[in-house]
Amino acid sequence: MMKRVYFFLGKGGVGKTTSAASLALNLARKGFSVFWASIDPAHNLWDVLGMEWGSGVRRVEGELWAQEVDLESYIRRFLADTTRRMKELYRHLQILNLEGMLDVLRYSPGMEESAVLFALRDLMETHRDKDYLVIDTPPTGLTLRIFSLPFSILLWIDQLKKWREKILERRSIVRTIKGKEALGEGVAQDREGDKVYRELERQEEQARYIAGLLQDGCRVANVLVMNQDRLSFKESCRIRSFLERVAIPLRLILLNKFGLVEGGEIVDEAKVVEAFSPLPVRTLPFVRGDLEREDLVSLGKGWVEELM
Repeated sequence: MMKRVYFFLGKGGVGKTTSAASLALNLARKGFSVFWASIDPAHNLWDVLGMEWGSGVRRVEGELWAQEVDLESYIRRFLADTTRRMKELYRHLQILNLEGMLDVLRYSPGMEESAVLFALRDLMETHRDKDYLVIDTPPTGLTLRIFSLPFSILLWIDQLKKWREKILERRSIVRTIKGKEALGEGVAQDREGDKVYRELERQEEQARYIAGLLQDGCRVANVLVMNQDRLSFKESCRIRSFLERVAIPLRLILLNKFGLVEGGEIVDEAKVVEAFSPLPVRTLPFVRGDLEREDLVSLGKGWVEELM
């Protein structure tokens, strides 16, 4: 049974992947089964591990498994699933050419975020036998849209259910006045018999599960990775502000590449500690050159235990 899901958040280039690798390797070497996935469209998971590129789930060492998630594949699956459900729901309207809409839907706003949520649900279900799931996320903008999506879905569905109830109420009135033949065959008049309402409830349940998971500090640990430069600091402050607004807790701040930035752009450790208090802040030193696997393990000393 899965103990916890870890999300590594932060601006592009701050070292989320190396930090996630450090946690995943340390957990695996402590004897836990771990699945590490990158949902960043610009993957470099295999590069960090010093492995040749490969698709699908691969064993890294011991009970550590990893995957660069193919988001395009999940988008296609999400669209196919959506098309199938729409056909089932609106069969009586004979919507026959939904496949012709797929090219347009692929580039619709929110499609990438929806596919990532679809992928996360699938990954958690597929790898629920692992002890830990480590997720390397995309840069800030996409990640925050992904995290906000289940809450937006819940707001939308709440209104859609109310509108659907009004439609069903009016159908019931028509039936009372004109008889059931007036509505036609297969047209529901109550929530129990209405496929659309049941689908809204299904979508609501899924969104509520993801939203609840993200807000559960026992099941999810969010790690914010930042550097000492001013832009990284400001963006990290915005990430924390957003997470607070949707009641998603942060567990740990990693000040990565410590000592790299010099001069007027530097944000010292004391300022970071003050800005993110009472959250713990841990520093990871800047290491020149390529990091070997043992270097990644060493980077986890002093903070991995805090996340367990």
